[in-house]
Amino acid sequence: MKYLAKLGRMMGICLVVLTMISFSWDFAVAEDKYPSREIELMIPWSVGGATDTVFRTFLTVLPKYLKAPVIIVNRPGGGAVPGYTEAMKKKPDGYYCMAWISASLTKTQMSKVPYDYQTFDPVIMLVNSPCWILVPANSPFKNLNDLLAAAKAKPRQVTLGNAGAGGGTHMIALAFENAVGVKFNHVPHKGGGPTVVATVGGHVDACNLSPPEGVPQIAAGQLRCLAVFSETRMKEFPEIPTAREQGVDFVLGQWRGLAVPKGTDPDKVEVMHDAFKATMEDAALQKLAQKAGIYLEYKGTEDFRKHIAAQNEFYKKLVIDNELGTRYKK
Repeated sequence: MKYLAKLGRMMGICLVVLTMISFSWDFAVAEDKYPSREIELMIPWSVGGATDTVFRTFLTVLPKYLKAPVIIVNRPGGGAVPGYTEAMKKKPDGYYCMAWISASLTKTQMSKVPYDYQTFDPVIMLVNSPCWILVPANSPFKNLNDLLAAAKAKPRQVTLGNAGAGGGTHMIALAFENAVGVKFNHVPHKGGGPTVVATVGGHVDACNLSPPEGVPQIAAGQLRCLAVFSETRMKEFPEIPTAREQGVDFVLGQWRGLAVPKGTDPDKVEVMHDAFKATMEDAALQKLAQKAGIYLEYKGTEDFRKHIAAQNEFYKKLVIDNELGTRYKK
């Protein structure tokens, strides 16, 4: 009897150990299967701006291809510096990513910040949108040359809104005024959304943004577009002339994509890339993008990395040649 009791105790202990081993194995397998929990997507601009709109549009279709929820966290203000500074402290575990766009680079060239174009690892480029000049519906400016004539007559008095000091739309506006020989009174806002609101309300004379910012307000008759800074007219807005058509040789826009903290597992980056690429190719997303004025343009991880490096040099030269910002001033 003692032997049987001892044997029973030993079998019980073995059963407990085997159960614990099985549980640990199942847990490890679950943890190894990426993604196994929600992913945070940080956008360092406000809700309603172009970048926010782009990613929220993607997230309506992305769950078909990425089997984990993606939660957007907006960190607006400070030309995106606070958001990216916070991102530098995040673990490279595949569960944190961020919007990485033209403005991410322009700010690093305009002033000294804690990060540069190599601080984060690129994942995929999703969008490339031309900028456009928008005015309130009741604006006296009927075309681009009306705006420029007023700016030349009254230097630094015509107000031009942008989505943040040192950001992409601000930088492009500075490059534009240098190209045409005028000086605007630049008015920064905490993202594209607030810039649109200010323009609709007549708090600025005009603003420089990029689609999809302003698309709903144009459709509603609250805003008018004076010119788009693209090579040709946009097929979604064939009535809007380019700057070149109005005698102003200026073409420039903003690209948008996804990045992750430096050192993120390449296999996890690939999973994220493939899910977003599949979303780009989905007919439902393409229909939503066309409706919202989102201009899709794909670049894979390595091509996106090369594009970022080339764009960094482009904006560096732009800043130095035009003596913009404070970073390179002695």
